[in-house]
Amino acid sequence: MAAISITMNLVLLLSTSILFMGVFSEKVSKPEVVNVGAIFSFNTINGKVSKIAMKAAEDDINADPSVLGGRKLSITLHDSNFSSFLGIIGALQFMETDTVAIIGPQTAVMAHVLSHLANELHVPLLSFTALDPSLSPLQYPFFVQTAPSDLFQMTAIADMISYYGWAEVVALYTDDDQSRNGIITLGDKLSERRCRISYKAALRPDPTATRSDVMAELVKIQMMESRVIVLHTFTKTGLLVFEVAKSLGMMEKQYVWIASSWLSTVLDSNSSLKSETPDSILGALTLRPHTPDSKRKRNFISRWNQLSNGSIGFNPYALYAYDTVWMIARSVKLFFDQGGTISFSNDTKLNGLGGRTLNLSALNIFDGGQQLLQNILNTNMTGLTGPVLFNQERSLLNPSYDIINVVQTGYRQIGYWSNHSHLSIVPPETLYGQKPNLSSSNQYLDSVVWPGGETKRPRGWVFPNNGRELRIGVPRRVSYRNIVLLGNGTDRGHMVQGYCIDVFLAAIRFLPYAVPYRFIPFGDGHKNPSYYELVSKINSGVFDGVVGDIAIVTNRTKIVDFTQPYIESGLVVVAPVKKISSSAWSFSRPFTPPMWAVTAAFFLIVGAVVWVLEHRINDEFRGPPKQQIVTILWFSFSTMFFAHRENTVSTLGRLILIIWLFVVLIINSSYTASLTSILTVQQLSSPIKGIESLVSSGESIGFQVGSFAENYLMEELNIPKSRLVPLGSPEEYTLALESKRVAAIIDERPYVDLFLSDHCEFSIRGQEFTKSGWGFAFPRDSPLAIDMSTAILSLSENGELQKIHDKWLSRKACRSDDFDGDVEQLDLPSFWGLFLIIGIACFLALLVYFFLMFRQFKRRHSEEKDSASPGSSRSARVQTFLSFADGKTFAPATVANLGPGFDFLGAAVDGLGDFVSLSVDSSVRPGHVSISEISGCSKLSTNPLYNCAGIAAIATMKMLNIRSFGLSLKLEKGLPLGSGLVSPEFEAPTKKMRAALPAEIGMPHHIWNCSQAGALVAAILEGNVPALGKAMSSDRIVEPRRAPLIPGMERVKKAAIEAGAFGCTISGAGPTAVAVIDNEEKGKEIGQKMVEAFLQQGNLKAVAMVKRLDRVGARLIDSVTR
Repeated sequence: MAAISITMNLVLLLSTSILFMGVFSEKVSKPEVVNVGAIFSFNTINGKVSKIAMKAAEDDINADPSVLGGRKLSITLHDSNFSSFLGIIGALQFMETDTVAIIGPQTAVMAHVLSHLANELHVPLLSFTALDPSLSPLQYPFFVQTAPSDLFQMTAIADMISYYGWAEVVALYTDDDQSRNGIITLGDKLSERRCRISYKAALRPDPTATRSDVMAELVKIQMMESRVIVLHTFTKTGLLVFEVAKSLGMMEKQYVWIASSWLSTVLDSNSSLKSETPDSILGALTLRPHTPDSKRKRNFISRWNQLSNGSIGFNPYALYAYDTVWMIARSVKLFFDQGGTISFSNDTKLNGLGGRTLNLSALNIFDGGQQLLQNILNTNMTGLTGPVLFNQERSLLNPSYDIINVVQTGYRQIGYWSNHSHLSIVPPETLYGQKPNLSSSNQYLDSVVWPGGETKRPRGWVFPNNGRELRIGVPRRVSYRNIVLLGNGTDRGHMVQGYCIDVFLAAIRFLPYAVPYRFIPFGDGHKNPSYYELVSKINSGVFDGVVGDIAIVTNRTKIVDFTQPYIESGLVVVAPVKKISSSAWSFSRPFTPPMWAVTAAFFLIVGAVVWVLEHRINDEFRGPPKQQIVTILWFSFSTMFFAHRENTVSTLGRLILIIWLFVVLIINSSYTASLTSILTVQQLSSPIKGIESLVSSGESIGFQVGSFAENYLMEELNIPKSRLVPLGSPEEYTLALESKRVAAIIDERPYVDLFLSDHCEFSIRGQEFTKSGWGFAFPRDSPLAIDMSTAILSLSENGELQKIHDKWLSRKACRSDDFDGDVEQLDLPSFWGLFLIIGIACFLALLVYFFLMFRQFKRRHSEEKDSASPGSSRSARVQTFLSFADGKTFAPATVANLGPGFDFLGAAVDGLGDFVSLSVDSSVRPGHVSISEISGCSKLSTNPLYNCAGIAAIATMKMLNIRSFGLSLKLEKGLPLGSGLVSPEFEAPTKKMRAALPAEIGMPHHIWNCSQAGALVAAILEGNVPALGKAMSSDRIVEPRRAPLIPGMERVKKAAIEAGAFGCTISGAGPTAVAVIDNEEKGKEIGQKMVEAFLQQGNLKAVAMVKRLDRVGARLIDSVTR
C-alpha cells in the first residue's frame, strides 16, 4: 500500500504541468467521433504488433457505418517507451479529452497505478498484456483483462512440471509486479501438485537487467540441485538470460528451461536476434496463447504482411488487440442503443484541490462509464481469437495455450494446455463437448528435444556443487557389527560392509544414473554413537546423507527425509522365560473357572427358556416331568455340538436358539484355538507379559546405547531415567538378564532376533509396541531420497532385498521363536458381551411370552377369580393359569371319500394336521363356544356355527349337557384350506363338488361300488397294497362326475398309474389327488409326475408329499384336570 500511495502522489505532482485552469461544471456531448486511448511501449514486439492490429480494427470498424451508427472510432496512441512516468502522463491526457475507454497499459506495474484513476473517473481500462493474476476485479473493477490471465499460464507450467515428474524447480524472473506475482501463483499451483520452488532468483525490471546481474544469479543456480528452470520475464531480459546460460554451459544435457509466453512472441514475430541467440534457446519449452483456427483468423493473417509492411511478424497478441478494439466498439454501440450519451461531470473530490498552478477539476467522471463497463463484461461475440465471453470471475472462458519446443529448425508444437482438459495432443476446442478428465493417465504431450539434443526426459536435478561426491555418514558400531562393519579404509565404501551397506549399494546400482559418494564413519569406536546426533549432521551440512540402521522416528523426520524402509523395526520386550510342563487337566486350561461356571449356567438357562416357549405347542417338549427334565438337559448341552434333535416351532424359541448357537459357535472356536495352542506349542512362562506389565512392575529396564528407545521410554511411556540401564552389547544383555540387574530389555526387532538366535533362555514378551523401520536419511526435499525409495521397492519386489537379509541376518531360530509368550486363559470379561446378548434375549422372550399368556388368562378367568375363596385364591389362580396354559389336541390330516367309499371311508395321514386348543373362558356365555384365533388360514370363519371345529364342540357340549361355563377354541391350521397330498393351486368347495353328484344311481353301479368298497376294506386288513390301489381306483359313481371339474385330473390319474402307482383317486371333494405306493422313493417320482400332469394338462401349479398313514388319529396332546 505504501508503494501505491507514493505513486499516486507522483500522479498529482505531474498533473501540475499538464492541467489547465478553470472550473468545469458539466459537459455533455453528442460526438461524431468516439475517442479511445491506447498506451503501449511501441518499440517492443507486442507494442509493434498491437499498434498494427488496433489500426486495422479501427479501419474495419469505421468502414462499416452500422457499427457505430455513422460515428467514427478514433484510437489515439501514446508511447510510454518503457517508462511508467510517460504512461501516467498519457493516461491523464486521455482522461481530460473525453476518452470513453483506454486500451492498455502494457505492463502490470502501470496497470496497478492507472486502475486507481480508472476507478475514480469511471473510464474502462482494457489490457491484453498486463496479465498479473493479482489484478483483482474486486479492487480494480474498471480494469478488464481481455487475454487469459497469467494465473492460467502458471497453472499450465505447473501441470507440465508434474507431468514430467519433477519435484523441484528454480524460478528466474523479473522483479516487477507481473513477473513476481506470476511466480507466487506458480508456487501455489506447484504445491497443489506436491512440487515446490526450491529457489527464486529475481532480476532487475526489464529492460534494465545487466549481463553481470544475470551471470551472478545463474552461477548460484548452477550450484544447486534442481536443473528445472522457469524463466518468467520479458523479451530483452529473457534473451540475455539464455545468452549467459549458453556461455555457462547451462543449455546442455540435464537442464530443463521453461519460458513463459514472451519467448513464443519472439519466435513468432521473427524479431532480429543476435547470431548466437538461436542456439542459446534450443531445447527450451515455451507457451503461446492458443486461438482456434477459423476462416476470419486465416484471412487476417493473410493480410498481415500488407498491414505491417513486413516490419514485424505476426503473433497471437495481434488477434487479442484486434478483438479488444471490436469489443469496445460493440459495447459503445450497445451503449448508444440503450439511449446513453457520452457526458462527463466534475469530480467533487477534486474541486477543492485547485491552486495557482494546479487544477484537478479538468479530470472529469465519465457518466456512462459504469454502463459501458457492464456492456464490455457482457460481451458475447466470436472474434479472431474465437468465442469472446467472460465468466463470473471476469476471466475469458476456456483459456488455453500451445506448448512449443524450440528445435534446430525453429520450433515444433508438442501439445496443448486448456483449463478444461489440461495437457493433451489434440486441440482443446475438440474436447469442450466432452466431460473433463483430469486424471494423470489422460495427460499427454509429444516427445521433446531437450537442451543438448537429449530426447530422454532429464532427471531434473543433479547433486549439489556441480556433482561432487556425496558425503555419506555411517555409524561406527561396536555391537551387532554385521549390521554395519567398518574396516581400516573407507575409500568409496570398499572397507565398509554389513547388511545396511549392501542394501545401500544394491539400491545405488539400481538407479538410472551414477551417484558419486564416499563413506565417512561417525563415532569414537568405543560405544555405539548417538543416532540422533548422526542424523543431525545432515541438517548442519556435515553429511549429505546417512546410511545404516537408522530408525525412522518422528523427531528425526522433522529434520531430514527418509527413504522407504528396507526392514521393519519396532520395539519389543525381551525377558527370561521358563518352560511349563503338560498335565492331565490341560483340556480345562483354555477357560478360567468363572468362565466354565457361567458357560454351564447359560446352557441350562437357555434350555429352560426354550422349553417354556415350546412345550405348549411342540410335542417334542411334552411328556412326563422326568422326561421333560431330561429333554431340557439333553437339548441344552447337545447345542454345544449342534447335535440337538428337537425342532423349535415358535418364533420366540427360534430367535433364542439362533442367538444361542451363535454364542456357542464363538465359544467353541475360541476354546478349540486356545486348546490347540496349549497342546501343540511349547509353553513358556514369565512374570513379564508385555510392555504394560513391564512398565507397571517398577523393575529396571535395559536398552541399547545409542538407540531411540531411551527417549521413547522416557518421553512416551513416562518411565523415570533411574529405571533405565544402558547396555552396549549382546554379552551385556545376557549378564544383565541373568543377574536380574534388569527385568527385561527393550530393543528393536532386528537386534533382538539376532540376540535370541544364540540365547534361547530368553524370549520376546507380548507384541511389538511401536511400528517403525530402518531407512536411509537425506536432506529435506532431496530428490535422491525419492529415487532411492523407488530402488528399494524394486529390490523388494525382485527378491534381492530378502537375499541380502538372509546373507547377514539369517540365524538358527529357537523352537519357541515362533511362539509369542504365554497362551492366555480365556476369561469371562472376554465374553461378557455375548452372555449379555443371550441373557437379554432370553429375558425379553420370556417377558413377551408370559405377558401374552397372562393377558389371555386374565381376560378368560376374571369371573372365576371373583368366585374363589380367600384362603385358596392364590393357589387357585396359579393352578388355573397352569391349566390354561396347558390344554391342546391334534387332528391329523385325512384322505377321505376313498374311491368307492364315498362318505364313509377315509384315512388319517401321519405328520400333517391341525392343532386345536380348548380352554374354559368366562367371557363366553355358559354352554356356548367361541373361536378366539385361527392361524394358518384366513378364509375360515371364526363363527362357531360356520366352522366344523365349532360345530363339533357345540354338539359335544350338548351331548354332555355342559351349561355351567363357556369354551374358547384356538385353531392352528397345518394344511391350507382345500389342499392335501398332491394339491394344485385350485380350490374345490365341497358344496360345489357335491352338487355335481347324481340324485339317483342305477342298481349296477350301486352293486359295483359296494363290492369294491368291501374289497378295499379287506385289502387294508390283509395289508395287500396292490389290491388296495385297485379297489380305490374303481369308483363308477362319484369320480366320473367330479374329475371333469378338476382341470387335468384324468391326466394326473393316468400319469400316476403309468409311473407305477397301485391306484389313484380324488381325495375328499378335491382338488387333492391321492395315490397308493409301497416305496417312499418311488412315491416321490410318482408325485413329480402328477405335479407335471397338473401343470401341463390343467395349467395348475401343484405340490406333492409322500406320507404314511397315521395309526392313532385324532388325539389329546395334553390336558390338566380341573
